[in-house]
Amino acid sequence: MENNRDAGAGRKFVEGILVSFEIMGLFLLLQIMVSFVGASAVMAAYMLQTGADVESAQYAALNVMMDSRYMTTLTVVATMVSAVVSVPAYWLIWGRKKTAEDRKYFREKVLRLRTFAMIVIASFGLYYLALLIAAVIAVASPAVMEEYSEMMDAALGGSEVLALLAAVILAPINEECIMRGLILKNLQRFFSTPVVIIVQAVIFGIFHANWVQGFYVLPVGAALGYVAVKSRSVVPCIFMHLFYNSLSFAVEMFPEFCQTGIFAVGVVIVSAAAVWFIGRTERDAQASGTGYNI
Repeated sequence: MENNRDAGAGRKFVEGILVSFEIMGLFLLLQIMVSFVGASAVMAAYMLQTGADVESAQYAALNVMMDSRYMTTLTVVATMVSAVVSVPAYWLIWGRKKTAEDRKYFREKVLRLRTFAMIVIASFGLYYLALLIAAVIAVASPAVMEEYSEMMDAALGGSEVLALLAAVILAPINEECIMRGLILKNLQRFFSTPVVIIVQAVIFGIFHANWVQGFYVLPVGAALGYVAVKSRSVVPCIFMHLFYNSLSFAVEMFPEFCQTGIFAVGVVIVSAAAVWFIGRTERDAQASGTGYNI
């Protein structure tokens, strides 16, 4: 009997992981297909305009695709296409199943100034924690970090407006519907909350398709997973992701001291303490029966 329970638990674990990776794989494949269509369109246009052969057209397409303006545009298109699929998919599979109790919980427990403040403060701490992790990676392997920086410049350096559209608007909506929507909800069918938060954070890292970014977004993914579980919604996650990504543009306008390691450590410590204090105050108020909405 015990062997049967162990086998059932093993199958449950494998099924939960496999389905989650299949969801991630489908959306990665979708983005690859968009990139392939974009490359094919460039080749076809070049061949029609010049009458060149396939080999020459391939060479011309490669040169075009190495241009940062093209890559930034392609990033926007690929993310938009993915969002067009992920948002309705999440809504049809999970979003429309929300009960009246879920909606009441969201209005009374989530739509509050206190929740908003915690998300903003946590985002600052997580952003500077990511900077510290990236700095450690840069010290440990400068070549890897340089390659990563070049890749990001190619993907988002062609147009600041398009970069903002991709990183601050489209990516948070798309990634949260996939990760904290489709994947997290699937994992909740199989695992306990701590396992769900950890596994979806790892999948979130893998989804970024480069180990540098995949590594430093692990704490962000875990925090977003926690927010999704506590709020029972992807909406706060979208806002938190949006605010977090917007900091990469805003921090460049901060004074130089705000980009130092000492400042980053301070922000991480202060933000963690602030979130803990606000959360503890909330729990104490609820325990004493004097909790109130803000």
